[in-house]
Amino acid sequence: MSTATSEFIQSLPTAEQAIARLRELGMPRRNNELWSFFPVAKIPTPEFMGTDFATVSAASPTDQASPTAPAHSSSDEAVQKETDFAALLPIANQARPMIREIVPGAAEMAMLKCNNDFGHTVLEIGKGAKVSLEILDNKVTHDIAAERFDINVGENADVEIFFANPACDLPLRFRHFNINQAAGANVRFSSICRDTAIGRISVECHLKGEGANFDYRSLHILDGEASQHSRLTIYHEAPRTVSTQLARNLLSGSARVSYDGSVIVGYDCTGVNSSQLVNTILMSEDASVSVKPVLKIYHDDVECTHGNTVGELDAEQMFYLVSRGIPKKTAQEMLMRSFAQETFLPLPDSPAKKRLMAELEK
Repeated sequence: MSTATSEFIQSLPTAEQAIARLRELGMPRRNNELWSFFPVAKIPTPEFMGTDFATVSAASPTDQASPTAPAHSSSDEAVQKETDFAALLPIANQARPMIREIVPGAAEMAMLKCNNDFGHTVLEIGKGAKVSLEILDNKVTHDIAAERFDINVGENADVEIFFANPACDLPLRFRHFNINQAAGANVRFSSICRDTAIGRISVECHLKGEGANFDYRSLHILDGEASQHSRLTIYHEAPRTVSTQLARNLLSGSARVSYDGSVIVGYDCTGVNSSQLVNTILMSEDASVSVKPVLKIYHDDVECTHGNTVGELDAEQMFYLVSRGIPKKTAQEMLMRSFAQETFLPLPDSPAKKRLMAELEK
């Protein structure tokens, strides 16, 4: 394990620290801006929220990685900065980190799959590496699942992170991503979600080096009583960094989606470019979407935009197709497929784009 990776592992909170912080924060509430739209009443209260530390293993994975770590190490500071219940939950449940280092300049493809209810993946991606990461689902039946991904991306590395798994009916699932990008690093995050129950994806991205670029694209195709929620927080911490957010939703039945996207541009971060756009098509009267854009900008020389559209399938396009003999249902499917495919068309030809487009062809 490299020195940088070892230091990062030591900075992660221990199980005891995570539990203490969760107790301090309390269970998620609707008046907490991190959980404004989420059905928080559906989250089961973990047993450790009301138990003593004696019930927790004395040696967490972080302790084992650094047996001589001081009582007040950098992990104390890190855990106090953490405010997201979903980010702390895997650590509090003693998920042993799966650590992977990708050497500078390497070209790799990998599939990541959590084999337990609670998973923690740490990725150190070296300078100039080209990496394609597909995240697979754990299909084991459980009441709640939570995964955490800590991804550090070196200078000028090119990384794609994606998932397009078949519809999953697990009752409740959290996925939290903490991404740090050095100068010139390029990260593309793309996903298709068809899950039928309750889920939340949270992403915290820090653009730490000049020229870093983060591109986020998501598509939700939901029916029934599905309830899926996204929360993004993008920190522009260096000049001439770029972030793009495009979220599209196709909602039927009484499905619900929320999108909570924040962009923070720091002092002295000149030349920042950030865009956020959420497009939703409602296929039924009971489907709904909630969108909350937040822009916090502490520099004048930036270009930051946000937009949101909600509507039905285009009536004129439907009329055009039906008037040429195409059955109404087929015409609807054609327009829905086109709407969905446009989400990922700008991506470069890569394993991610091929996988996502193939899933939409189904």
